[in-house]
Amino acid sequence: MKEVYRYAYHYAGRPVGEGRLEVERRKRGVRASLQAEFLPPLPPGRQRWQTELDAEGFSLRFQERVEGKEVRVFTVERLEEEGVVLVSQGKESLAYPYLAPYHDPLSLFLALPGLALEPGEVVRFPMPGGRVYVERLPDVEVEGKARRQYRLRPGLSLVQVEEGRLVRVAQQVGRHVFEAVLLEAEGP
Repeated sequence: MKEVYRYAYHYAGRPVGEGRLEVERRKRGVRASLQAEFLPPLPPGRQRWQTELDAEGFSLRFQERVEGKEVRVFTVERLEEEGVVLVSQGKESLAYPYLAPYHDPLSLFLALPGLALEPGEVVRFPMPGGRVYVERLPDVEVEGKARRQYRLRPGLSLVQVEEGRLVRVAQQVGRHVFEAVLLEAEGP
């Protein structure tokens, strides 16, 4: 069964678009896509993230497509049999040695609700080209419901999870805060 989440995007407190996250859980992993549309004051355009995950929730293939003044496509694919991670942007491709399972931006967000961390604990995850640190922060209560909070570094994103769902993501972008807030959810 497919899960569908709709998010409102805000920048500096002003509405700047919406996003739709679709998650399809399968026997051998997960397929997910996030389609976002942005309005001024952000550069207008569309962004689409697609990921395929293995049974443990790590990235097999990730693609980011950005449509604005121009179209850019960025792909990262794990080729275990060849022992490489293939990174492509436009006509350029690079192969890096595959050393360990890793997350892409979307697989990381999908993994957060299942993390068993206590407040103050930090876990490190490999990502293509680097790593991300996830720090569990103390819970907060919003409208009578407890929300688990995580800080992601680098970038200092704040992510809130309620009842197993990502309900809020906030990050400093330039001089203001970009925020994604869950509007509605369908499915399990």
